[in-house]
Amino acid sequence: MKDKIRLTAISIISLLVIATGTLFSLMRFMKGDVAGGVTGALIAIIVLVFAIFVYRRGNRDLKKGVPWRDERSRKVIEKASSMAFYVSIYMLLAIGWLSEDVIHFRDVSQATGLAIGIMAILFAVFWAYYNRKEI
Repeated sequence: MKDKIRLTAISIISLLVIATGTLFSLMRFMKGDVAGGVTGALIAIIVLVFAIFVYRRGNRDLKKGVPWRDERSRKVIEKASSMAFYVSIYMLLAIGWLSEDVIHFRDVSQATGLAIGIMAILFAVFWAYYNRKEI
């Protein structure tokens, strides 16, 4: 029952993120910002594809009686998050050094948003790597 609630919560949150990305995209298109509109649409599509994958896999596992998180999945998440944190520390250091001469940010929030986005991508990449690798 706990896993079913978790899958439902993930589905609802994914739908909210997709709706927000779609609204952002429409607002950008209405203001004439084509690049912002396309970016919002791409984010919404990527989240939609990922959400469908997660929902199908989770629903299949629920029907089979497979637990949502077992010892291996916890270890994969732990290893991926620690590596993503380790790499992101150096990435933040690089952003700090390069922000004055090479990379020009509009303000601090733009640099923060970029760093958080890269951290999320790093976690996803490390999770995919360690999930396929035997631990």
